[in-house]
Amino acid sequence: MVYAFYSFGKSLIFEGFIIDTFFKPIISITLGLAIFDLGKTILEREVFFKSYGEKNEDATILTKFSVAIIIALSIEALMVVFKITLHDYTQMIHALYLIAGIGIILLSLCIYTFSIKKVQTVLIE
Repeated sequence: MVYAFYSFGKSLIFEGFIIDTFFKPIISITLGLAIFDLGKTILEREVFFKSYGEKNEDATILTKFSVAIIIALSIEALMVVFKITLHDYTQMIHALYLIAGIGIILLSLCIYTFSIKKVQTVLIE
């Protein structure tokens, strides 16, 4: 995240105020926040042994991690769409592939969550 602010400041000083100077720092901040969230989750789970209050803690951690990744990828896809829009419309198919991939990951997470809930209700009964 420090790199994002450094790169943004350097771009403003040497290149001036262009719209492209915002893309690299935003991508770096998004990646930094995703890594921070993953590290925090692992630290709470493995070092501090923080309980999440559910019987199936692995499912909770996997879901929490997947949601963080989906959010980060969605922000990245939005940035790719903006960057492609500013430069070359012919490359828009790559942004479509990225957004379709995010949709598949989101659908997979929904199926996984549905399956876990169904298994938990069967085990309770």
